[in-house]
Amino acid sequence: MGPFPPGFHGAGGRRVSTVSVVAAAENREHTRCSVGFAVRRILESLGPLSDVIKTGERVLVKVNMGCSGARGPEHRLTTHPLMAETIIGMLLDYGAQVCFGDDVSRTGRHSDEVYRATGMEDVARRTGARLVDFIATGAREIRSRLLYPRSHLITNRYFDADKVINVASCRSHVGVGLSGAIKNMFGCVVGLRKGALHNLFAGDPRRFGRALADIYRAIPPDLSFLDLTSVAECAGTTLAVRPVGLILGGRDGVALDTVASYAIGYEELPIWPTYYAARFGVGCNRMEQIQIRGLDWNSVPKPRLGYPAGSAVKASAYDRLSRVVNNTVLRPRPVITDAKCTKCGDCVERCPVACIEHTEGAPYQIDLPRCVDCGCCVSICKAGAIKVETVGWCRPICKLIDRLPRFGNEHHPPADPAGKW
Repeated sequence: MGPFPPGFHGAGGRRVSTVSVVAAAENREHTRCSVGFAVRRILESLGPLSDVIKTGERVLVKVNMGCSGARGPEHRLTTHPLMAETIIGMLLDYGAQVCFGDDVSRTGRHSDEVYRATGMEDVARRTGARLVDFIATGAREIRSRLLYPRSHLITNRYFDADKVINVASCRSHVGVGLSGAIKNMFGCVVGLRKGALHNLFAGDPRRFGRALADIYRAIPPDLSFLDLTSVAECAGTTLAVRPVGLILGGRDGVALDTVASYAIGYEELPIWPTYYAARFGVGCNRMEQIQIRGLDWNSVPKPRLGYPAGSAVKASAYDRLSRVVNNTVLRPRPVITDAKCTKCGDCVERCPVACIEHTEGAPYQIDLPRCVDCGCCVSICKAGAIKVETVGWCRPICKLIDRLPRFGNEHHPPADPAGKW
């Protein structure tokens, strides 16, 4: 039995299962036949898909298309297209209205290029499911339960769906050790807000993991799949792909990530997202409390993959405070330079919260009190007319701070819950 109370609901309003069950199936290669057989075995262990999805429901399949550029499936940094195609096909067979996607605005590439490189364009063509832009339908702020960040900017695609299916790929990750089901939901945060979280918690895996867990608590999926057919190891050093031969599924994404950490030899590595998600009451991170169905877990070969490069750094109290202040109250804001603006209107159409104002004959202006700092206008402006800069009363304060001497004692990162960090 999981540690969360019966009937618990996440902030997104979706029911979280009160039983920590993970279904597992062997899968040695990414072929249509092999992946299809493994996914069906998982659903047989969990119960029919009709227990989760009803005919006519709008279903969002959250895949991972990466944030560092257009990478192919062979790199194992993104959801494999055959995983997405198999699950989407089953959902369509149940009569669901399916769309799928990820926020690719941080890749630095045009979305069509990312869709082609990751194989998702082919998935859309073969299945008929809609490949959707997470920014086009807008986004909304939801309050976090942390001191900072105070809120998360989530795509409306999540809220417009009746059900959300999380299709993640397991890999080594410098920031949090392991990227899996929990971190895949981080892709529902749109625009540069993801980058802002990376900057806010740079070199601090514990706090970054806590923020990921808070996002997962706010927008839990209804069902998750985690692909460990092969796994990218040693992130941050000599990234390599190693065979593992498993696919996992279940309603508890925290349990999926926990089982995955044991499957690849990361059980001694602090996985902060699972630790905090369990503390927040949205899943189970204790192997002895997780029931694994579908195969004999003790007989499954478990390779020991190379750890990611160490990213925890010693930081003074001054450095930590300045990082928080510079990324919150003193953060730079987007500003339109009228002399460079071509009045094309792309920024108005792209803004997920409709905060860019324009009247005939007047310059385009950003309503900064309503602006959510997603950076979508900056990335879409081909003329380079929108830049982020310090504005208002923050400008003289930043200049003053730059002249102050640095001070503060070196701060050692806190120990991990198992005392192994």
